Amino acid sequence: MFASHLLKSGGTIPEGHYEAENMKQTVVPFRNAIMLSIACGFAESVGAEGLVIAAHGGDHAIYPDCREDFMHAMSEAMRLGTYAGVKLLRPFIAMSKSDIAATGAKLNVNFARTWSCYKGEVIHCGKCGTCVERREAFVLAGVNDPTEYKARDALPQKPAAS
Repeated sequence: MFASHLLKSGGTIPEGHYEAENMKQTVVPFRNAIMLSIACGFAESVGAEGLVIAAHGGDHAIYPDCREDFMHAMSEAMRLGTYAGVKLLRPFIAMSKSDIAATGAKLNVNFARTWSCYKGEVIHCGKCGTCVERREAFVLAGVNDPTEYKARDALPQKPAAS
């Protein structure tokens, strides 16, 4: 059994800043490798040349399988492990979530049709790490956030770098 609060077998999903120590409880061990392996096999089976993953700069703080070193190694494994040399594209890997929000606004992305909440309810909770990061990104980007949240409490402060 995997240990993660994001899974049904886990505990309560933590609330707070995305980079807080307690957010490590949301790590699903080796999640991206597992999903990318399956997606890569499917991609080769249907003749796709590559896969896109939306891992971004903010993910690096708590998710080891979102860091560029891992993504580069996974990209090489996918290329070497397929006849088609399936590529792993990671366009946001060096971007912050606020950079992504700003770019999306320039491209007229309908952010009301996007999802971030870890709690998986009908309305974003507004308090889990990814909701906090989403809210913070819109503020920092100066972009209107059309998301409906159950709570819009003051954003928690980013933890001091250790």
